[in-house]
Amino acid sequence: MMKPAVIIFVTLAFSVGTAQGACPAPAPGNTAGEIQANGERIVCLQNELAAETRQRNLQSQIDALQKSQQDLIVERRIDSLPQVPVYVPPAPVVMPGI
Repeated sequence: MMKPAVIIFVTLAFSVGTAQGACPAPAPGNTAGEIQANGERIVCLQNELAAETRQRNLQSQIDALQKSQQDLIVERRIDSLPQVPVYVPPAPVVMPGI
């Protein structure tokens, strides 16, 4: 249970690092130009994260389709196994007059 949480955390940490690397560094200060630069940086970060989210959603859909395909393959293999005959006990013999 702990291992998937660690994997998700590390993946998210790297994806945020990737988004920050592609966007400009934060501009210190509060002048109009610096505020505009920080606003553009935030838009860049949002676009990077939106792209990453789309990619993850697509990968999730691909993984679900692959699992579904594997399930179908297993189901077909089970269906192709020879059928075991069902035992039907013989009907009781009724003797007339007894």
